[in-house]
Order: sequence, then structure tokens, then C-alpha cells
Amino acid sequence: MEEFKPIEFQQARDFSRKMNTTFEFIRQNFKSLGKAILYIAGPPVLTASLLIGFFFSEFITLSEGLQSSGDAEQLGNYFLSVSFWLQVSLLFVLVFISYVISIATINNYIILYHEKKTNKIEVAEVWSRVQNTFWTYLGTTFLFFIALLLAYIALLIPVFILGAISPFLIFFGFMFFAVAFVFLLISSSLTYFVQLYERKNFFDALVRSYKLINNGKWWSTFGLLFILQLIMGISSYIFMIPYYFVMFTYGLHSVSGESPLQIPDSLYIVAFVCFTLYYMAQMLLSALPNVGIAFQYFNLVELKEARGLMSQIETIGQNDSGPRPEEHF
Repeated sequence: MEEFKPIEFQQARDFSRKMNTTFEFIRQNFKSLGKAILYIAGPPVLTASLLIGFFFSEFITLSEGLQSSGDAEQLGNYFLSVSFWLQVSLLFVLVFISYVISIATINNYIILYHEKKTNKIEVAEVWSRVQNTFWTYLGTTFLFFIALLLAYIALLIPVFILGAISPFLIFFGFMFFAVAFVFLLISSSLTYFVQLYERKNFFDALVRSYKLINNGKWWSTFGLLFILQLIMGISSYIFMIPYYFVMFTYGLHSVSGESPLQIPDSLYIVAFVCFTLYYMAQMLLSALPNVGIAFQYFNLVELKEARGLMSQIETIGQNDSGPRPEEHF
């Protein structure tokens, strides 16, 4: 059996080492971390996934009815109905809670691993910390939503100003909007982990994240998150392949056939299952970028403050205290 060797967090790493260490952490903790995510975040994630699957399968049913009847008013009535907005509201709340519990589970597991230097971490240990973290992260996510909404509105102002000057300048306005919005997202990406690990409030954690990343390390943080998010997206999108395959097959049938396409009930089942698995896989695979962010945090702290090096210096000689054994030559 391979001997377990805990990963050292407080260490400066280049881009390739951060990627390798992220996957090494996932490999080491695949069983225990997966169990924690499944047991703690699983119920709300599964509920939200089922609702998303139902929502999209219902929308496909409505689209088929609209195609056969040609009644556009039916679609308008659906979007204005009370049941539609109740579904949207419930879906928003469930996705919101699922996200909070998922990120709280992952970050608390990472910190427990860092403290205990072992991957033998029980679900009960993680759950105990998630309970204490949930309301903090819920407030953080809500404040993030408000902050991003305000940033979104503020960044649209230059777009309208440029559009008023000349329609040609709208393109440059949207380019500025996209670049500025991505810059803010990446600059704030350490906030959740900083808040939990350093026990800071939302605003202090946000400022801390901004200062750490915008110290010449914005591009490396962007590259790390981009690749890990891309891997997460591609991996979860595998579950959508059967849906698009079936849709493509029936699309060919409708083009070549003389009668209008009648979508069978099996397609609704495929859509329900695929959208459910897709969303659930995305939430569970979010461990990948979150682990990468944790290693980026320790990397930036080490580069700026050398905490790991100072800790090693402070412990020099401590292990040598006490009587030395007699030396034999």
C-alpha cells in the first residue's frame, strides 16, 4: 500500500505545481471528500437538480405544443403565470442554498486536512464546521450578489454613454464592461477561503483577496481558474451528450419526414435525467476550482509574507531539545 504523505499548504508554487498539487489533493481525498460532499451538500444539490431537470423538460413540452399550434400567446401566458414564477423562485433559493453548502463543505474539508495532516476525515467533523459556517457563507453570497449587481449596473454606464456618442462605440463599451467585470470576479475569488481561514468579515476578506491577487498575480489566478473551470465544465457536460444526440436524431427525422415531428415521451425523460445529472455534476465538481483557489491563496501568502518559511525558522532547534543519545563511532 502506498504510504500517505500529507500535502504541505504553506508553500510557494509555480503554475504547473499548483495544477499538479490540486489534482494530487483530489486523488488523495477522493473518497472522504466525495463522501462529505455527497452526504452534506448532496440533498439540496439533488433537489435543485431534479427541479432543473423538471423545469427544462416542461419547457420542451411547451415548445412542442407551440410548434404544433403556432399560438405564441400560450408561451406568453406561461411566462406570466404564477406557477412559472413560483418555480423560478424556488429554483433560485435551492441553487443559492446548494452553492453555499457545497462551498462551505469543500473549504471546511480543506482546512481540516490542513490542520490534521490526514485524509481520514469523518463526515461528522465536516458537518459540524459547515453548521457554524453556513450563515456566514449565506451572508457572504448574498453580499456578493448585491456587490456584483451594483458593479454590473455601474459598468453599464460607460456603455450607454459611448452608445449615446456613437453606435459604433458601443462595441468598445461592451469590451470595457466584459474586461472590468472579469477583473473584479478574479480579484475577489479568494474571498470565501480568506473569510473562513483567517476568520475575517466579508469586507475585510474581499480587500484581502484583492490585495493578494493584484500584487502581480492576477493573470496566474485567472489562468488557474480558467483551466480548472474549463475541466469542470467539460467533465459535467458529458452528461448532456445523450440529450443532444437524441435531439439531433429527431431533428434529422423532422427534416427528412413528411409529417411534423412528434417528440416522444422518452425525450422528456432523457431531458429530465440529463439536465439533472449535468447540474449535479457541476456542483460536485466545483471541488476542483475551490481546491485550486486554496492552493493559490497559500501560494500568494507565502510569496508576500513567507509564513511557511517563518514557521520553519521558528521551529529550528525545537526538535533537538532534550538529552541527545550517546554517539558511537
